[in-house]
Amino acid sequence: MTGLADTILSSLDARTVQSIAQQVGISPQSAGSAIQAALPVLLGQMAQNASRPEGASALFGAVQRDHAGIDLGGLLGGLLGGLGGGSSQPQNSGVAGGMAILGHIFGGSRDAAPQVPKVGGLDGAGSAQLMALLAPLVMAALGKLTQGGQIDAGALGGLLGGESRRIAQAPPSALGGLFGSVLDSDGDGEADLGGMLKSAQTLGSLFGKG
Repeated sequence: MTGLADTILSSLDARTVQSIAQQVGISPQSAGSAIQAALPVLLGQMAQNASRPEGASALFGAVQRDHAGIDLGGLLGGLLGGLGGGSSQPQNSGVAGGMAILGHIFGGSRDAAPQVPKVGGLDGAGSAQLMALLAPLVMAALGKLTQGGQIDAGALGGLLGGESRRIAQAPPSALGGLFGSVLDSDGDGEADLGGMLKSAQTLGSLFGKG
């Protein structure tokens, strides 16, 4: 079974990583390490929520109802405004949707922003924005696994907790170096949009899939 983290990260290419960096306000070379720092926090909190039967049932129901069958590439295009200077409306709508998911994961209300921990050297706003972009990807990746019958509500907590630990225990520079090499494929110190992640082999090797 393909790991949840592999499914998420394999959807990211150089252009996507640079678009995420631009939205969050960090350099493309910092985006990989920020994603590596944010994903374990996000997945870990989801695992904690799913450790209770009612939390697992609510999460599984939301995944099946709203996130099954979603193409991750198309989802990223919507979240990032077409990945190439689209209008601000798709970007704002995507982040707003991600913030709503964060509200369910971390707690919050219509009148209060989710209490998102700071990650990856980002401030509170940057951390929240990055996680708001990642949260829909996590939900869509879960939707892909549930649609394939690979997980059920009872397995959610263990899956999310295990994937959180996999990413957190990877070498600290692994994803940052990987994304950096993709973004600067010709070694000139500038981001190159032509590079693409060879995700199936590279990420499987990085995380040591058995």
